[in-house]
Amino acid sequence: MADPRTQLLTVLHEAASQDYARMRQAEEMLKQWENASQFFATLQDIFYDRSVHHDVRFLSGIYLKNGIDRFWRRTAKNPIAPEEKIAIRLRLLQFLDEPSKKLASQNAIIVARIARLDFPNEWPELLPTLIQAIETTSSGNNEQSRIIHDRSLSMLYEVLSELSTRLLSAGRKQFASIAPRTFQTIAQVYATYTERTIAYMANIQAIITDSVAKARTIEELEITSMCLKCLRILMVSGIRDVHKYDETKMFIRMSQRHIQSYVDIHTCIAQLNVSGDIVKVLETVIEDYGTLYLGLQKAHPVSSALCTSWVDILKFYWHNIVMQGDALVKQHIPASESLSVTDEETILANDACRIINEQLLTPDFVRTCAETLVSKYMLLTPTDFEQWEEDPETWANHSDTENWEFEMRVSNNKKNRSDISEGGINVHVPYKPCAEMTFMTLLTQYRDLLCPIMLNLTEQVATVVDQQGLLFKDAVYCGLGLGVNTLYGKLDFELFVVNRLQPEVSNKEPSFKILRRRIAWLVGRWVSEGISADCRTIIYQILLQLMVAEEDLVVRLTAAHSLKLAIDDWDFDLSILLPFLGPAMDLLMALLNEAEDSDTVMRLISDLNTIMDRTQTEIIPYAPKMIELLTPLWTRAQKEPLFQSSLVITFTKISAILNEQSVQLQDLLIPMVEYCVNKNNEAHVYLIDDALDLWWTLLQSTPYASPQMMKLLPIAIELLDFDTENMRKVLKIIESYILLSPEATLQQYAMGLFGRLASYVGNSKAEVASNIVSTADLALMSVPIQMYGDALVQSGLLGSVLQTFLQEELYAYALMNYMTLFARLAIYDANLIIQFIQMAGQQLKPTSTDFLGELMDSWMDKFDNLSHPRSRKLTCMAFTNMVRTGNQTVLSRLPGIFSIWTDVLAETADPDSKEALLHNESDLEGDLAQLDESLEKNRKLELSRRDLVYTTDLVSMIHQTLTICEANHGGSEAFHQMYLINVDPSLLEQVNQIMSAL
Repeated sequence: MADPRTQLLTVLHEAASQDYARMRQAEEMLKQWENASQFFATLQDIFYDRSVHHDVRFLSGIYLKNGIDRFWRRTAKNPIAPEEKIAIRLRLLQFLDEPSKKLASQNAIIVARIARLDFPNEWPELLPTLIQAIETTSSGNNEQSRIIHDRSLSMLYEVLSELSTRLLSAGRKQFASIAPRTFQTIAQVYATYTERTIAYMANIQAIITDSVAKARTIEELEITSMCLKCLRILMVSGIRDVHKYDETKMFIRMSQRHIQSYVDIHTCIAQLNVSGDIVKVLETVIEDYGTLYLGLQKAHPVSSALCTSWVDILKFYWHNIVMQGDALVKQHIPASESLSVTDEETILANDACRIINEQLLTPDFVRTCAETLVSKYMLLTPTDFEQWEEDPETWANHSDTENWEFEMRVSNNKKNRSDISEGGINVHVPYKPCAEMTFMTLLTQYRDLLCPIMLNLTEQVATVVDQQGLLFKDAVYCGLGLGVNTLYGKLDFELFVVNRLQPEVSNKEPSFKILRRRIAWLVGRWVSEGISADCRTIIYQILLQLMVAEEDLVVRLTAAHSLKLAIDDWDFDLSILLPFLGPAMDLLMALLNEAEDSDTVMRLISDLNTIMDRTQTEIIPYAPKMIELLTPLWTRAQKEPLFQSSLVITFTKISAILNEQSVQLQDLLIPMVEYCVNKNNEAHVYLIDDALDLWWTLLQSTPYASPQMMKLLPIAIELLDFDTENMRKVLKIIESYILLSPEATLQQYAMGLFGRLASYVGNSKAEVASNIVSTADLALMSVPIQMYGDALVQSGLLGSVLQTFLQEELYAYALMNYMTLFARLAIYDANLIIQFIQMAGQQLKPTSTDFLGELMDSWMDKFDNLSHPRSRKLTCMAFTNMVRTGNQTVLSRLPGIFSIWTDVLAETADPDSKEALLHNESDLEGDLAQLDESLEKNRKLELSRRDLVYTTDLVSMIHQTLTICEANHGGSEAFHQMYLINVDPSLLEQVNQIMSAL
């Protein structure tokens, strides 16, 4: 029989085959062997064996990495044995001369995953070994040395990345302790390779024509890039005060010279029209410098500013590297903002602010910077126009983004990441969003200096004669919109609308679509800034004019979104909008009908939702057309859960506005609800929350229980089994069914409902008690007790409530909330409750000789934890009804019951208090999906008005109870001697006075 290694190698060959059946069989075999001794050590042996086929080695590396993720921790199920771990760790660092970069990268990840768990306690030699490998080959200038440096630095980068993300204080301190020594080693390697590559590339033409030299240069640039990545992590996460260490200060000073050299080389290459791998790698190196500086500035703004070369680096980036330069300047603009704790930190922060303000953010620089941003970097580019024409919807959606940092990360992953323009390198193509954010920050911080400039520019662009002038005007208007908070009060925007924007919108020349789109955007930015009714009317006219079918699609989309902003404003006045509502709805729905991109449709649907929210019933005449337009979109959105969710929200709003008329939509919407809440549908996790709102809205407004609607009820009850996050919404839906058709609901589903509620009692948070009690109490009061009595007992709900009450693990108010269910039953049949408590006591506390008495004592002691008037009166009535049974145990508690009577009688004496009895505690919580006016509210109010808690005169009830007790116990005097002798005389007097008033 073959040895384990041979067997494993054979199976790995099968797993790497292209035959699906063989591959699946091999995967199953590998899964079975996962827990075998030395399995992962043997995988590593195959992974490192260069005589094995490359693909098989790579596959073994994948299985090794996955196994480490799953089984390396000591707490894992079937963890890797300690001796096997030792064997694996010993070999991990012997892989530094692996020729295959793909396999070496896989090994580096494996090392990093283990390092996160084992360094330094179990694997103290990791970093010293890596550093030694780097240092011993630092002087070499041959292929083997470059390979070892590349592999060891790549591994070190992965390890540092893992170690730097440790969150606990001990992990951060440990990383800080290793950072300086590691930084020193990497900085030396960086200096060697940087000086060498810059020297090589001084004669770039010779390198381009020499394939060997070119390959060597690419390799060394890649090593330089990896050095920068490692140095960034060490400086950002490990070395706090970079201005205090000679090594970090020297590196920053040296890096300034290096980045300048690399940019000069890039410019030279661009002039030679060279492309290919060497250009891409060079651009990566240039980007790595910017990423390092950005990370350093963000993590240590004060310390970095105190480095002597920092301001020069910022100036260089501003003049040469567009997007990262914008970002670096932007981060330094609020120069006075710094979190200082100690006196020393305060002094350093003040020094840093002074340096930045005196050497960088001078008035001349700020003025030049703002003007340059507007005149050069905020202009629409040829790429913008190309995308506008090719894919207008996508461009419109992305053009207003403010997520400039996200744009940097996205563009960093694109192949064509740089281009040359006048003024320097645009390392990242989409620099416009970053430029806009930088401008906005400048304008906010230096308003007195820049506001006059912006107002002057606005006047300069009043008349444009060519395309370049139009682009500049667009950028100036962009600045006006970005600076709305700063320019408010300095620019008379209403006069600007009338005299400038309204006439400009009327210019329908094709080239002026740039300006029309910007005007639509601009009024959307300003419309919330205290605009008068007259000006708001003009703005509505402008936006509707820009939404007509003959207008450019991007302009129409921008105008539609600005219309939404105009309507979703604090100062919105419906009477001003009403004359424009009809045309606005027609134009918006026409636009929605034309849109093809899902993101565009969702954005338009969001605009439509806002209009519905603000106009409410005024939108009803347009509901049929909206439904006709939206219905086909549901089919189109089947594989896009977010799209489906937006439609569900919109249908919910339409149903809420239509109210009773929404019954006509049930054939359309009930299947939609059923689809969204179906747990077998993968998308249900994205849809269920909004679908429950739609479901509840339909129930609130329906006048009758249709068979189609009742068909969904079992689904609601089943949702209680697994969807605890939406439990409150599900319970509200079940309550709606009880109110809509109590007999049909409880005759068939009482057992299932009570059983699921029982599972929540005691296992849920205290806040959930009011929701569970609300649903159960509604069921108990909706139909006669005979209809649900057996189900209530058999389901275990009462037993769960009683057990939870006795355990006293929840807050007292939650326990008393649960006990209101006993109180509810007691006002219907007190003997039944007393019998149940006594029977339950035999199981829950068999040693007790007076279980009912002990329970009554605890119940009454916690009475004041009930705060809602309805719950207090209900419980008071329950005790009164239990007294009426003549049970000796209950009668012996009359001193405590008299105290409760006096409290509640005083509370109910106020005529205004009766209104509070129509609502329970859960009703006070409210819900966004609850309709202000609905048939369900009427149904619930009618039921509450029939409730004994509302209709019963408590004074008469107590009087009748005492009269019955006196009659059953030999008259007033005898009853007093037997049960009232221990009642507080003052309480007895208060009750007698109230009774005598009858």
